[in-house]
Amino acid sequence: MIKKIVLLVLFALPVSMMAQDKLAYVNIQEIFQVMPDLADIEKSMADVNEQYKKELDVMYQEYYAKAKEYQDNLNTMAETIKARRQSEIVDIEKRIGTFQQTANEEMQRKQMELISALREKILKATAEVGEENSYTYIFDISSQSIAYHSAKASDVTPLVKKKLGLK
Repeated sequence: MIKKIVLLVLFALPVSMMAQDKLAYVNIQEIFQVMPDLADIEKSMADVNEQYKKELDVMYQEYYAKAKEYQDNLNTMAETIKARRQSEIVDIEKRIGTFQQTANEEMQRKQMELISALREKILKATAEVGEENSYTYIFDISSQSIAYHSAKASDVTPLVKKKLGLK
């Protein structure tokens, strides 16, 4: 009889401790998709992309003009002029490649910057909801991560280390 009472208390203790924790979940990706700020980000990215496209068009026009001039005068050019024109065309190709790479990197950086700011806004609102409603944890089901945890949440890392015989 005493064993049953002890077992009942041992099983009830963790359950009652867990009952004090309030758990919830949020779908940050769903919220992200309906944020009005997302349209602003998309517009901003489209504007920047258009600027890069226009600059690239200018570079391609220069390239095609030089290549056409080279082809049109190929038979009448001296070898040193031919070599210089080929070098100019290769230089333009390199500039185009470098510009495309730099533009892509800049676009990715800008997009990450804008998206990170929006994500921070959502996480801040999630934390406020967590605090206002006394949640211990709010899980983000879209990324399978914790979106919020209160200061009263328990860190069991030392207990797991002890269980594994680690220091």
